[in-house]
Amino acid sequence: MIIRINLHPDKKPKAKSNPAGKILVIAILLAAAIVGGFFYQASTIDARTKATKAEITKLQGQIETIKKRVADVASIKKTIEELRTRELVLAQLTSIRQGPQFILNEIARVLTNPRDIVARREATEKGWLLAWEPDNIMLKSFKDIGNSNIQIEGQARTMDDVKEFWTRFKSSPMFRNVKLVEITQGRDSSIGENTQNFIFTANANFNYQTHEGLEVVKMLSSDDDESKAANTAGAAEKTGE
Repeated sequence: MIIRINLHPDKKPKAKSNPAGKILVIAILLAAAIVGGFFYQASTIDARTKATKAEITKLQGQIETIKKRVADVASIKKTIEELRTRELVLAQLTSIRQGPQFILNEIARVLTNPRDIVARREATEKGWLLAWEPDNIMLKSFKDIGNSNIQIEGQARTMDDVKEFWTRFKSSPMFRNVKLVEITQGRDSSIGENTQNFIFTANANFNYQTHEGLEVVKMLSSDDDESKAANTAGAAEKTGE
C-alpha cells in the first residue's frame, strides 16, 4: 500500500477550467456590443431623418415663396397688358377729333398751297394746280344741314377758280359726294368785278384721325407687338429646353 504525502501544504491543486462559462461571457459581451451598435445606428438614422425632414420643410417654404412670386408676376403681366390695352384705346380716341371747327381747318388746308416738296408732289398727283391763287375764292357761309351733310357758299373770280376749289375740295379724305348744286353770276362792288357765286354740298366725316394721333397709336401698337414677340420667343425657348 502506497501513501502519497503532500510535501507543499501551501499549494493547492489547480481547479479545472470551465470552457462553457468563457463562451457564455464572450457571447454576452458580443450581444451587448451588437445591441449597442443597433442603438447607435438607430440614433444616427433618427438624427438624419430629423435633418432631412427639416430640409424638406425648408424647401417646401421656398417652393411656396416661389409660387407666390410666380403668381405675382403673372398678375403684374396681366395688369400691364390691361394698362397697355387701355392706353391704346385712349390713344385711338385721342387721335380722333370731332366737330365742325376741324372741318373748317380742313377747308383752310385745301385752300392753302403746300410748300414742302412731298406735299407739293402729293397735291400735284391729286390734280391740284399749284400756280392757283387761293385768294380768288371767298367763302361766305358754312352750314351743317344734318346727317353729316354740309353746305358751303362762296364766290370766285372765274369758273376756273370754282373748278380748282371743287378739285381740291373733293380730294380731301374728309369729304364725300362733293357736289356743285348751284352757280350764278354776280358782281362784287368792292372790287368792281363780276364773280361766280357758288353753293357746294358734301358729306363730311366729322370724326377723323389726326397725323399726331395716328403716330401715337402706331408707336403703342409697335410696342405691344414687340412685347408679344418677346413673350412668344421666351415660350419657344422654354419649350426647346
